[in-house]
Amino acid sequence: MAQYKLHKFSSEDELETQTISEAVFRPAEINRLDKSGPFDIRADIASIQSTTLWKSSSRSGYRARYGCPKHRQLELHFIEKGKFEFQAADEQIEALPRSAVLLKDTRKVALLASPGSSKLSMVIQVDQVAPHFNSSRDNVGPGLASFLSHIQVDALGVGMIHQLATHLLHSADAEALPEDAIRTPALIHDALMMMFVGFWPKANSVAEAPAALPRHLERAIDWLQHHAEEDVSIEQLARLSGASIRSLQNSFRHYLSTTPNTYILQLRLARVHDELLHGAGNDSIEKIASRWGFGHMGYFAARYRELYGRSPSATRRDKPQPK
Repeated sequence: MAQYKLHKFSSEDELETQTISEAVFRPAEINRLDKSGPFDIRADIASIQSTTLWKSSSRSGYRARYGCPKHRQLELHFIEKGKFEFQAADEQIEALPRSAVLLKDTRKVALLASPGSSKLSMVIQVDQVAPHFNSSRDNVGPGLASFLSHIQVDALGVGMIHQLATHLLHSADAEALPEDAIRTPALIHDALMMMFVGFWPKANSVAEAPAALPRHLERAIDWLQHHAEEDVSIEQLARLSGASIRSLQNSFRHYLSTTPNTYILQLRLARVHDELLHGAGNDSIEKIASRWGFGHMGYFAARYRELYGRSPSATRRDKPQPK
């Protein structure tokens, strides 16, 4: 039977973070962006069979360097908030929310995470996917070469991989599973490997990766990430981005499969969710929601439940308690 376990940690010290990372995951050099500024990182790390998943977030942002010279493995990164810059082998990738990154060469990786960033990531051993290529691990390379390195999460099948990975991460605590469901994580893991090989977009497929985000869409996203609590109309956002209203709406729809208003709503809900789980203060849910632009609690609670499948108060009960 597959072995799986879940680790949670929160740290405000680089050395402590590196020590924890090496103990439960892998050696990594992790540093704050600004030597005089704060450092903050939180992560849930789960392992099942030879696959590792982790959900990480950082208010401060950070730089990381690591490498896996002795093992052939892949990394998937699903960007949820902020901006990440990856450098691996001869690839340099700048990734924004709702995009996904595949690193096919992890022998030497450099990563920069912006303040307020979060992502869901996976390390997959080549041995785990080789059977789905109908080949040995030494013959997987040519098949992987066609896999695209940077795509939108909304590409066909990729969103399903993201959702299944999220579910697997939260299923990794065996003690939380009923006895008749103890094999569920192993089954999800095997399905995830099959989906990755079968659904990840490839260079020679019809579903080519969308081009890099238009500059005006990047400007709009960047402004919203830093001013999520501020009221802004579509007219104002278009002006800030340097595009017409129609162009901005079309770009949100084409590249992010959403509308500007829905993007803003989900961004604000994500900020509330983060404060409920990790906020240092004891502000009421109403005050937190108001801080992020929600004036009507009934509307806020309904939209929150739609996105997260539970109430804000239930989320707050999951907040890690200080030791």
